[in-house]
Amino acid sequence: MLPSDEDQDMKDSTLPLKIDDLPGPALPPADTLPSEPIPEPANVLTEWQAIGEKELAPLDEEVLEYKVSHWEITDWAALPDRQQGPIFEAGNHRWNILLFPRGNTQRESVSIYLEFTDAKASSENYSCAQFVILVSKPTDPTAYCVHSGQHRFQSDESDWGFTRFMEMAKMENEYIEQGAVRISVIVKVVKDPTGVLWHNFQNYDSKQMTGYVGLKNQGATCYMNSLFQSLYCTNYFRKAVYQIPTENDTPSESVALALQRLFYNLQYTDSSVGTNELTKSFGWDTLDAFMQHDVQEFNRVLQDNLEIKMKGTPADGAIKHLFVGKMKSYIRCINVDFESSRSEDYYDIQLNVKGCPNLEASFKDYVAEEILDGDNKYMAEGHGLQDAKKGVIFESFPPVLHLQLKRFEYNIMTDRMVKINDRHEFPLTIDLEPFLSESADKSQSHEYVLHGVLVHSGDLGGGHYLAFVKPTKEDRWLKFDDDRVVPATLKEVLEENFGGEQLSTTKQPRPPTARVFKRYTNAYMLVYVRRTLQDEILAPVTDDDIPKHLLTRFENERKTKDALARERKEEHLYMKVWLATDELFQQHEGLDFMDPINMRKVRARKDQPYGEYKQELANLLGIPVTHFRPWTLVNRQNRTIRPEEPIPDNEAPCKMEEIYRRHVQQSQSAAPMRIYIERPAAVTEDGMPIFPEAGRGIDVAPPLCLIFIKLFDPWHQRVCGLNKLYVSPQSKISSILDQLRELAGFDPRTDIDLYEEIKPEMIENMELNKTFQQSEIQDGDILVMQRSLTEDEIEDLTAKDMYYSAPEFMNYLFHRRVVTVAPIEMTAMAATAAALNVTNVEELRFDLELLTTMTYDEVTQAIAQHIGVPDDAPKVRLFSLSARNKEFKPMPRFPGSGKCFGDFITYLQQNIHTEEDISTFTRCLAFDILDVPLAEFENSRQIKVTCLSPGVTPHPVTLIVPKNGRFADLLRQVHTTAGISFNGPAKTEEELQSPSAFRHLRVYEAVNCRVNRVYNPSDSLIGFSDSPSTQLFIEPIPEEEKNMGDEDTLIDVFHFSRDINRTHSIPFKFLVIKDEPWQDTKTRLQLRTGINDKDWAKVRICLASQFSATPVEDENDEFKLSDHQWHRLQDSLGLEHVDKTGRAQRNHPERGLTIRG
Repeated sequence: MLPSDEDQDMKDSTLPLKIDDLPGPALPPADTLPSEPIPEPANVLTEWQAIGEKELAPLDEEVLEYKVSHWEITDWAALPDRQQGPIFEAGNHRWNILLFPRGNTQRESVSIYLEFTDAKASSENYSCAQFVILVSKPTDPTAYCVHSGQHRFQSDESDWGFTRFMEMAKMENEYIEQGAVRISVIVKVVKDPTGVLWHNFQNYDSKQMTGYVGLKNQGATCYMNSLFQSLYCTNYFRKAVYQIPTENDTPSESVALALQRLFYNLQYTDSSVGTNELTKSFGWDTLDAFMQHDVQEFNRVLQDNLEIKMKGTPADGAIKHLFVGKMKSYIRCINVDFESSRSEDYYDIQLNVKGCPNLEASFKDYVAEEILDGDNKYMAEGHGLQDAKKGVIFESFPPVLHLQLKRFEYNIMTDRMVKINDRHEFPLTIDLEPFLSESADKSQSHEYVLHGVLVHSGDLGGGHYLAFVKPTKEDRWLKFDDDRVVPATLKEVLEENFGGEQLSTTKQPRPPTARVFKRYTNAYMLVYVRRTLQDEILAPVTDDDIPKHLLTRFENERKTKDALARERKEEHLYMKVWLATDELFQQHEGLDFMDPINMRKVRARKDQPYGEYKQELANLLGIPVTHFRPWTLVNRQNRTIRPEEPIPDNEAPCKMEEIYRRHVQQSQSAAPMRIYIERPAAVTEDGMPIFPEAGRGIDVAPPLCLIFIKLFDPWHQRVCGLNKLYVSPQSKISSILDQLRELAGFDPRTDIDLYEEIKPEMIENMELNKTFQQSEIQDGDILVMQRSLTEDEIEDLTAKDMYYSAPEFMNYLFHRRVVTVAPIEMTAMAATAAALNVTNVEELRFDLELLTTMTYDEVTQAIAQHIGVPDDAPKVRLFSLSARNKEFKPMPRFPGSGKCFGDFITYLQQNIHTEEDISTFTRCLAFDILDVPLAEFENSRQIKVTCLSPGVTPHPVTLIVPKNGRFADLLRQVHTTAGISFNGPAKTEEELQSPSAFRHLRVYEAVNCRVNRVYNPSDSLIGFSDSPSTQLFIEPIPEEEKNMGDEDTLIDVFHFSRDINRTHSIPFKFLVIKDEPWQDTKTRLQLRTGINDKDWAKVRICLASQFSATPVEDENDEFKLSDHQWHRLQDSLGLEHVDKTGRAQRNHPERGLTIRG
């Protein structure tokens, strides 16, 4: 395989060079140049090693062989378009130059590559090499053109080099002499210490290379993946997780079970493992998967959750045993014998990086004592103020030690978090005994061995996480980078993650004036294992360590998953088949032939002969193939499902796909093939089934008709399938009455009423004197029978609000819908339960029978009646599931001409395409109980407003005001409903109606914590948009504004933190008084904000435009705020200070870290 043009990635130089050709400023005269001699160009033949050292990048890998090969070409013009040079050996492999004298994939330049000859011998052969390709004059080996590179040569990339090595014209004019030219190649074959040196990772198999598999990244879950790989390789922890009892846990709700499955899949699968089920068990959604959390916090929350699960189980105490140590905080007096101390557990240790060159220095810094003296003396009980030493000492270290390196710190100067990229070295082993208290148990060695290094690459705003782990005691490190696991060198583990200055990639010394950049890839968490406990902590995990129920469960899940994968892969080869049987018809208590949901779902190969598939059905049903007859079930034009015709046996050789096309209408081409399995009604004396000849197109006169019978029971209010009958079209309907009485178990003298179920909403009386043909009865039609009732029985059923005839009852079934109803939210459920004296919130979730003919008000009245809310003025509001995001949304009044519940269902069916979703969305309703009648609520709107008063905490209220009202209506609501008078006297109703009632108040709107608009009481509420970023405030107008002068200016003031787009707190209007001294203005400004003196000293006052903010210099006593051109520039005043509420407006969502399951 020939690579694309690599010229831009590899070093290119042509010798000899002339000084005049070098870029840069003009050189001084020759007599002022340094006296050092200019080095002569190297000789390709005798100084090839010097050329190689100059052109090739330095390497840490061992060099297996360093060699040069020269190809002397004598007749350039006679070369073919593709020519291989002589084979030479280097590093126990064979190589050659691959030359395209007239270019490869282009015709402007000569193409030259180094080819790995041994790649053809075996696909397993590969070699890593640096190389230099040179073209030189035969008579002058110091005049050459050079390119260099490095590559992993293997079967799929057996050659590598330069498609545009040199322009053909240059080659011919400068290097070819009488058809002769020399092409040399310098090859440095290097040892591949990991097996993946310079690997392109195409078709890379982590399991095959390392024995481990990676974890898939859901979006920003690399931080989680790195921690889980570290925990997985802590085998003692993995065994403990397996011991958590999860036999009865639900997979999507159990963190323990999801983690067990994750570890099992990491151990036994051959490809990368997903974490979706695990994060789902956390209670996370898609947004959480795209948010990076702090690894230490995540680890603690996870372990807290698991510790709770482990209590009272064989794994109880495993986490404490593994990760928990003890430390003592103390204050020890210097001059008296007194010590105050407290011992506490720790799960990890946070160590400083700043100012600590290595891990030992960080530990010394951690346990360093602080002297309390002078004004900072310690008040010792019984001894008064004393000089003392304050410090921390370790009482024990856990078997597995998690060290959090404090790479992220708060910078007080910039008032923001920053990443510390300083160099911080950590060793492969460390003795922690010097940091133990004198009383600690030191009978065992406290030497710890490095087991894992968790790495962050990036800055505070984001980046990538990965982990280096040594899974066993052997000195073999692996790099876990999301879904890829590769072997790693010790340099990758240690040196490349210490941080500090960038590592040099060249042999040239860095100029003293060059800018130094620190590496942003470095370790932030270290895992050490106590050497004496390595055998216990890292003991292999076998099947015996996994409970049998987990092995069985996960193996069954694997088989099911594999089967589903095969099904999906082969899905195009199969067709769906739904089966209906006589038993299902008899169990059906409803309309039509039966509900498709209850049919048995199977499938058939499209190319399978019908006769062969019929035998499969016989095996599936457990009956002989001769004892059933398949009929096609089709959708009739009236939208009913009925048996159409039997599939004849002479079609046995036909493929199922052909059967489908032949017997299913084109309009149903996307529907499954539905089959009715007819069982014989009688058998012969020798046990053979009797199937009357039926169906269309049978050449017998007259053919029989297959009909189905249902029975309506008015006393039990149910209709169900009874049986089937074959009838002659020429027979009168009355001829089957005795058979019907026998089927129903009626007395032979019982009168019966008979109806035809044409479609669910059309049940017509049968005329008994007509023939079946005159009544247009055909195969698959359904007759409904019931016992004839007396007038007294009809009157009795009517009095009990029961249906007495089949048509009435089946019309009721047609319009009936059983809907699951619940309050809109758990908070609403709790409030509703309290209002109704219901102790169990779940009692408010109920099934309710509704009719499609009901209006919106009738539905709400039915809900109100069920939960016991008076319905004299309905206050129930309905919500339905949104098909777009599957969340409950307020349900509008039912659409359509009839404006009934059925119109709403029809509307949903037009927007939802699957039967399953239609069933879900039309059978779920939610409700809310309003404070006002629904009719009044529908003509109103909710508005949230925050009321402000000097010296009073802001008071948010939610008000219901008329949709077409004005802000005066809102202000009246604040006064009457919320009882807020803004420190003024309460007003009478008559005073509230006065146009001047609210002239002392200001109503203003803020968008993203910046003043956007001020409203007058007469303004319409329609102009206010209550979006999530919009806030509405009401405040009394300050006295200073009431005395505002002609040259005074009213400006907007807002708060922000560091960036003017990170706004927070409550914005406000502020009066700029003409020629007021700056110090007086600041005093008034502080009073308006209510900020205390200590915090006010940290506030920076800025002149803010739309995109920037300029601080006002406090030292400028001559500055006056009124001198600024406020009206012309439309600027505002910005107050920069820390957001103590933590709710600054940000460009991205933030959430706290929680794990639910």
